[in-house]
Amino acid sequence: MVNLGVLSGLSWRASLGAARKAIVQRQISTGNREVSGSLRGHRQEFASDLTGQIIRKDNGMVSRSVSVLHGDAVKAYGRLNRILAENDIRRELKLRERYEKPTYKRQRLRRESHARRFKDEVRRKVHLIYRMSRWGL
Repeated sequence: MVNLGVLSGLSWRASLGAARKAIVQRQISTGNREVSGSLRGHRQEFASDLTGQIIRKDNGMVSRSVSVLHGDAVKAYGRLNRILAENDIRRELKLRERYEKPTYKRQRLRRESHARRFKDEVRRKVHLIYRMSRWGL
């Protein structure tokens, strides 16, 4: 069984660039060349914020385990990618990379809501047409 820390691992990598920028800016502003442990501290702080939002009671880790059967890591990676795609994890992480103003967030949520309703209506109409064709109409 291979435990792949999906949420925390991808989030750390997504915030790594921001952490490096912050360290460089701190070095420039303070003139200090030695900023030890700042990146590690930023990672831990970011991970604790993330797990504070989504936490499991048993061990506090947020991850997804995908079993590797018969040493076939490619299939396990494919299953993991399918899980990520079904749950929109990558989209969530992309949205969390930058601050989204409340106005734009409301607009985005409204657009997504309308798109979901439209998709649901189209699905119902197609199902109705399918049933009518089965009835012979």
